[in-house]
Amino acid sequence: MKPLRTRRGGERGQILVLFTIAIVVIIGMLGLVLDGGSAFAQRRDEQNVSDLASIAGADAYLTSAGDKTAAALAAANLIAQRNGYVTDATTGVNVEVVITSEASGASVKVTVTKPHANNFSTILGMPTWGVSAKATAQAAQRPNGVLGAMPLLFNEAAFPNAICNEQTEDCGPKTEIYQLPGTGNQDVPQDATQFNWTVFCTASGNTCNGDSQTVADLIDAKGSDTVVYVDDAIGPLNAGTHTTLFDNLQASVGDTFPVPIVDNAGNMVGWAYFKLLSIEGAPDKVIKGYFVAPYVGEELVVNNNHAVGSLNTGAYLLKLTS
Repeated sequence: MKPLRTRRGGERGQILVLFTIAIVVIIGMLGLVLDGGSAFAQRRDEQNVSDLASIAGADAYLTSAGDKTAAALAAANLIAQRNGYVTDATTGVNVEVVITSEASGASVKVTVTKPHANNFSTILGMPTWGVSAKATAQAAQRPNGVLGAMPLLFNEAAFPNAICNEQTEDCGPKTEIYQLPGTGNQDVPQDATQFNWTVFCTASGNTCNGDSQTVADLIDAKGSDTVVYVDDAIGPLNAGTHTTLFDNLQASVGDTFPVPIVDNAGNMVGWAYFKLLSIEGAPDKVIKGYFVAPYVGEELVVNNNHAVGSLNTGAYLLKLTS
């Protein structure tokens, strides 16, 4: 006769099974916590590397005199390498650099991927986790210059009173009558209500000393092919009324365009947008309008009938965007 298994022995067996299952669950949970924390720390490291690598690539794109794309690619990979991340099929590490050209520069996107070797989570059938991080840096060259400027000089004394916010204000009270300085030796605008024609260069015996036809060509072309920078010394056209230029400017009535702002000596202090409302040639020889932005402000863009005028007063843009 077989001996009967005691109830106590059966209970011991059940407890042993439950204890074994509990140990596995506890180890699994502990593994998820410990390995998860380790994986998070690894991702934080990868994020730091991708941030630095994308910034380095963007900076190289801006400053390189040769192949900008190749320079950005090399700089981004070098930073990743110095921080222990090199593309290797054996280890599963991958560093991907994508450079996208933009209007005034490029964006550099860096993605860093590295498997995380688990310890406790291996018991649950997860020996590794894929961990990755990415960052994108934008690089743009925005020199202190302007494209599509009209050849009209204004004095900095006009600001800020002549500025009108067209979205919130009645600009009638801000409309000013601007007149030429006169026919004497003083041809640089000296106060808030004066303007003059310019050929965008120092007109003191230089080869660029222009005449009415030079200014007329600039007006007719909406200032295209003219690049001038803040701090340039730009003299006005020689003193005189130059009556015919008012006829050329008539076609731009109603337009808003970039114009140079100077100090009393004719030195550039910035750019601003001027809204031309009307022209009175002979016998008054004045123009009427107002400014829609302060000089030396943020980047501004305006579309003219013939060309696109753009005003940039930053120097370089380098920032993380994602």
